Amino acid sequence: MQRIMIIEDNADLRLDLTEQVSDLGYQSIPVTDFERIIEHFIEEKPDLVLLDVKLPFFDGFYWYRQIREYSKCPIVYLWHHEDATRGLQLAREGRKTTGDILPLTSEMLRNTLTQHLKNRLR
Repeated sequence: MQRIMIIEDNADLRLDLTEQVSDLGYQSIPVTDFERIIEHFIEEKPDLVLLDVKLPFFDGFYWYRQIREYSKCPIVYLWHHEDATRGLQLAREGRKTTGDILPLTSEMLRNTLTQHLKNRLR
């Protein structure tokens, strides 16, 4: 079973994503300790990470760089509406980012996970 790590500090969104990911047949790995994300990542070895941009202590961009030191697994940024401008700015700068506006519908989440996990196998 493929494992999806969910790094989202909003408890309601984290619970919703955890349930959706599980309902889609993946193993959910919700993170609640936002000071030790990299330790959780190394321990759990997920197949894909859903990563919120705005997090306590360090933002999602920081954690993206930390994860990249250990793995090339797909990382999907979760943008909240007010973060969308930053995502567009990064895209214009040519950085490879993936962003989805929250909340995700089950269909959007399924398509996103399927696409990124397929690409990982290539």
